[in-house]
Amino acid sequence: MDTQKWAQNTLARLEDMKHHHVVFTLPRKIRTIALYNQKIIHHLIFECAHFALIEWFKNKHQIKPGIVSVLHTFGSDLKYHPHVHMIVTAGGINEQKQIVTLPSYYLTRQRFLANIFKKRFILRFKQEVNKENIILSPSLQLKLRFSAFINQLHKEQWIVAIQKPLDDLIQIVGYVGRYTKRACISEYKIQSIDNDHIQFLVNDYQNSKRGEKPKSKIIKMHFVQFLDQLLQHVPDKKFRMVRYAGIYNAHYLKKDINQEIIKPNTSKEIEEIQILDIDDFLPYRNLVKQFDHDDPLICPNCKLAMTFDQILFRKYPFAINDS
Repeated sequence: MDTQKWAQNTLARLEDMKHHHVVFTLPRKIRTIALYNQKIIHHLIFECAHFALIEWFKNKHQIKPGIVSVLHTFGSDLKYHPHVHMIVTAGGINEQKQIVTLPSYYLTRQRFLANIFKKRFILRFKQEVNKENIILSPSLQLKLRFSAFINQLHKEQWIVAIQKPLDDLIQIVGYVGRYTKRACISEYKIQSIDNDHIQFLVNDYQNSKRGEKPKSKIIKMHFVQFLDQLLQHVPDKKFRMVRYAGIYNAHYLKKDINQEIIKPNTSKEIEEIQILDIDDFLPYRNLVKQFDHDDPLICPNCKLAMTFDQILFRKYPFAINDS
């Protein structure tokens, strides 16, 4: 239900144009430092990934894009692997406040974007180290060791993945929606729990061909190790795991709405996105009842089961002059 609410709010922000799914990944060499400085490093990943995209759109096309970002700190094996999934407009708004759509399905070279991200991240990382906002190991606190470490980061090829754009807004929100409001492992991947050990399925990228669906393998862990791996991915309280930038930033969006630059399409004020059967909500109903709450789909007045009609997402849930 949280994901549906997020999808409703996100759908209201998105321009009716193609969007790319872009993933920025932090390299292995810096992950140990990131693990012990999660709040500041995770913030830098968002900041520098947004910077790379906004700068590229500005210099190449003289437009401001829209970006929705979701932070993940895990891989399927529960190891610490920080990366950001992004919905990025295949276009944006120019200085004349006109919407511009890029004609090509091709956005840009992945390595080019990765290099912008790398240079910006290293610059900001060094600034935060100088401010003593980042804790380093004793060896890296030595000036020569730290300089050698920074040189290694510069030489390494950082990874950015850019996928072909999705055309349909509902498809886009559904595609990235599954990356939000979720735990780092699904229950169906847990194969067995016995003798203090847990076995679960993971993606075996090392033995899978690039571009093909990854193979699966089973990992076995003692429950203490499993819980340690699991709980390292719980974010700090009030840390925003989903962020918006460019024309999807709340401040920019509010400003444009008040100036009547982005206006609601009254002919499509409410848009139906899908029709479900009431049985599709059975897992949710059972989960609610496990916590001794009333069945959410039983009418509190007549005590009869509700008949499901449809889910309606308001396309533009705010008025032009909303405060």
